[in-house]
Amino acid sequence: MLKIREIKAKIGFIGTDRKSILEDLSFAIENGFNYYEIQAVKELEMGRAFNLKSGMIKQAKKISKENNISLILHASYFKSLCSVNHKISKEAFKFLKKEIILAGKIGAKQITIHGGELNNGTTIVKNFEILIEIENFKEIIKLGRKYGIKIGLENSFTLGKLCRTPEDLLKVLNSVKELGITFDIGHANLINLNPIKYFKKVKNFVIDIHIHDNDSKSDQHRLIGEGNINFKSFIRECKNSNYYGPLIFEVFPYKNVLKCREKFLNIWNQI
Repeated sequence: MLKIREIKAKIGFIGTDRKSILEDLSFAIENGFNYYEIQAVKELEMGRAFNLKSGMIKQAKKISKENNISLILHASYFKSLCSVNHKISKEAFKFLKKEIILAGKIGAKQITIHGGELNNGTTIVKNFEILIEIENFKEIIKLGRKYGIKIGLENSFTLGKLCRTPEDLLKVLNSVKELGITFDIGHANLINLNPIKYFKKVKNFVIDIHIHDNDSKSDQHRLIGEGNINFKSFIRECKNSNYYGPLIFEVFPYKNVLKCREKFLNIWNQI
């Protein structure tokens, strides 16, 4: 069987549970990763700005540049950008602005952002919330452009979140120029839709992919092959779609990142 294209996969991981991001960078260098996505969630929620003092920011930027490791910032969960309460959406935007500025300082070229939370109202309310999110993302894109940061909106999977289905995602993406998708295949496998079909619907907007497996029941972040996602079909579709951007493993701890890469590349190199 002919292989689709002999192009090397660009692989990275999302870091977590470490004393500093320098530990993650050391792991990335030692194991030859192309990308490191900085997980900001826990630290920023506790107000520590993930211990990134000026000296560490400069050091991380220098190390990643010297070792050809591309950085992505995974933004924290924050108050809803689509809230009909102007005070809440304004606060969310203000919070996100700080993270985009931080991404620029550390040398990241992309940032992953989560969609807003719905108010569980009527369809009319939901449509209004989408319009609010669209207007906020237009401003976020302007800010990202200023700092040279691409914005990737991550698909959600819970009923209380916006941008859960491909249709809702596309409503936002088709209205906001330059906005991309961080496609999480594990999340896509949790909404009663074939994740490969989901990817096909949004593939033209994808700038980052999060990879982990599950059994379609909960967000388990399992290794490839431990759930029911057909990764062979998914990788084939990635190649058919000419997607050769970041492939980020969202599994923990480090040993599972290495196991996941091995399993992924075994499939990638066969197609």
